[in-house]
Amino acid sequence: MDFCRYFLSTCVDQVDFMGQLLEPSELMNRMEIWTKEEIGAKRLLKGSWPILQLAVMQGEFKRGDAADITGYGERQARTVLNELIAKGYLASPTTRSPVRLAFPADAVDRWFPRLYQPRE
Repeated sequence: MDFCRYFLSTCVDQVDFMGQLLEPSELMNRMEIWTKEEIGAKRLLKGSWPILQLAVMQGEFKRGDAADITGYGERQARTVLNELIAKGYLASPTTRSPVRLAFPADAVDRWFPRLYQPRE
């Protein structure tokens, strides 16, 4: 019983600690601000935010959902989606597989500022 209490209290402590570092309640806001800055700097295409948001909210989605979520035609939505995959913000094992959020090194410090030290 003592070990179980110790083990579970340690687990809860670690979940709390990581929650403070990751600040999941602010993740969407940080990602949206970052995405808008990247679009403004012309490093990402317009329509990138709804796709990234879908990846965060659903965890994984079908490629065909990109057109519905962006409001673009299928071809333009596919262009935005493929750019996000090529830059490493989204991941998909094959060209027909579902898409999920990735955590590339060039964005992770902005998405999770308390988890990583700023780059110099």
